[in-house]
Amino acid sequence: MANAYKKLAQGYLPAATAALYTVPASTSAIIRHIRLVNNDSSSRTSGLYHDGTTNQERILPTSNIVAGGWAEFDGVITMEAADTLQGVASVASQVSYAIYGVEIT
Repeated sequence: MANAYKKLAQGYLPAATAALYTVPASTSAIIRHIRLVNNDSSSRTSGLYHDGTTNQERILPTSNIVAGGWAEFDGVITMEAADTLQGVASVASQVSYAIYGVEIT
């Protein structure tokens, strides 16, 4: 079966850091694009982490997203089975996310 670029996860960032995407068993993943959208009428902050929650695992610095605005990650994050992509926002259920990439089995 060919590997296909697809949406790996989608939802809202929580107010406490939590897993947004976990690579399935016996699978590798390549994250190529992440989009965060602030659906609120006030500015909100967000953070993304690869396989942990400390500053050394942070993908981007804490981002301030203006009301109705967005932030994007365009790059390459290679992940192994059981690796996680975690996220947090200053307020729950106001900043939506979509994670795009490839799962390789």
